[in-house]
Amino acid sequence: MSRLTGSRGIHSTYSDNLLMLTLNRGGPVVWISEKDARKIEVKDNDWLELYNANGAIVARAVVSQRVPEGMTMMYHAQEKTINTPKSPTTGARGGIHNSVTRAVVKPTHMIGGYAQLSYGFNYYGTVGSNRDEFVMVRKIENVDFGDENPVTEAAE
Repeated sequence: MSRLTGSRGIHSTYSDNLLMLTLNRGGPVVWISEKDARKIEVKDNDWLELYNANGAIVARAVVSQRVPEGMTMMYHAQEKTINTPKSPTTGARGGIHNSVTRAVVKPTHMIGGYAQLSYGFNYYGTVGSNRDEFVMVRKIENVDFGDENPVTEAAE
């Protein structure tokens, strides 16, 4: 189990110019610590599935010593236009950072009618910590893009 942290986004930054496009891995990525990756036998660029009761994400692994053990990180709002395989858990295309989060209305948003205590959808402040969620992380051996011939690790 790992903690998924949504972070400030890059949206379509990588497709804006050729220099930035060279940094793109061709689809969504999730950052994972070296220690956690070693535990589940994941190498850099392997396919991962992150899932919980709310949904699932499928993305490539970025194995990094910069990520603390027990945490994964996915920059939010990555373009989902290419390279998005199906989730083995849901059978649907792998989701985005919000696929595993839940929408919770804070009771303090519903009281008083004061500006600082008025309704705000799942948000109270300027930080992304309300997007933290616990997820299970596993390596995907057979990647299914929804076509007739699933890609296996050996075929890649």
